[in-house]
Formats: sequence, C-alpha cells, structure tokens
Amino acid sequence: MRKYILPLFAITAILFGCESEKNNDLNKELEKRKNQVPKITDQNQVPQQKIEVMTEFTPEQTKIKDMVVETIYKNLEATQAEDVQTVMETIHEDSPQRSSTERGMDYVFKNYDMAYEIEDLKFISISNEEVNVLYQQTTKSVKGTGFTNTRKIGMHTLKKSKDGRWKIFKTADIKVEPLR
Repeated sequence: MRKYILPLFAITAILFGCESEKNNDLNKELEKRKNQVPKITDQNQVPQQKIEVMTEFTPEQTKIKDMVVETIYKNLEATQAEDVQTVMETIHEDSPQRSSTERGMDYVFKNYDMAYEIEDLKFISISNEEVNVLYQQTTKSVKGTGFTNTRKIGMHTLKKSKDGRWKIFKTADIKVEPLR
C-alpha cells in the first residue's frame, strides 16, 4: 500500500500544479478579454473574433479623439433637433451613406419625435486618416406610433473631410435590440 501512496501523491501534486497554471492562464485570458468587443462581421452573422478597444492614447490620439467625440455629439444633437443641414455637416462628403442618411432623416422627422442618448463610446483605432468608434445608443419614440424603442451597438468610421474636420464616413449596426 505504501508503494502506491508516493506515486499517488506525485500525480496529485502534478495535476494540481498543472491546474494552477491553467487557472493563471485563464485569469490572464479573462483580463485580456475585458478590453475586447465583438468584431464586426456581416450583419446576419454572429461575430466570432474579438477586437481590443483602446485604453491608452498618445497626445496626438487624444486630440483626434476629442475632435471625433465632438463630431459624434454634434451629429446626435442635430438629429435630436431635427436639423438636417447640421446633421449633414457631420457626414463625410464621400460617404456612401450620405443620400440614405438624408432620406432616412426625412422619413423619421416627418413621422416621429425621437429622443437619442449615447450611453458609451469606445475607440477601436485612431490614425491620421481614419478613426473607428464603437458606440451604444438608445433611441426612443416620444411622439409617433409604430416605432420600437431600441438600444443599439454600432461602429462609426470617421475620416477627415476636405475642410480638415473629422466626419462620419460610415456607420455599421452590430446589435440592435428592443428596450424593455
């Protein structure tokens, strides 16, 4: 019986040691994932990969970040005020979504009074040419029927316009769900 105790003890020690290493690796992986969000794929697909959000910014990135945040809030405030001209001033002149944005606003503004709130902004990438920002927004109908209040997670891609200002080039919905 004694001859089995030592090997059993050794095997137990090895297993617990390996388990401890696995737990350390798992904790490191969980910590890394705290700063990750689903990667955007096609709207009909479930995102599989994760991408990291930025947590540290250089002074130049901070300057760009501040200008981008200003543009996003200007866009939101103009949308809230139903000011089509000012909204369009925040949309990049080469945006493939310019005309659909304008048509969409015409429809919404004629049929609803809406309340918009940005709940969160996270930066994915910042360069001198392009910025990708993940946002979470709620949209509620204040007046009008048939609209379901929603919470949306989406990504804005902003580019510098010809006038040197950061403007929204395109927007992609990642997840839209009804508010309860």
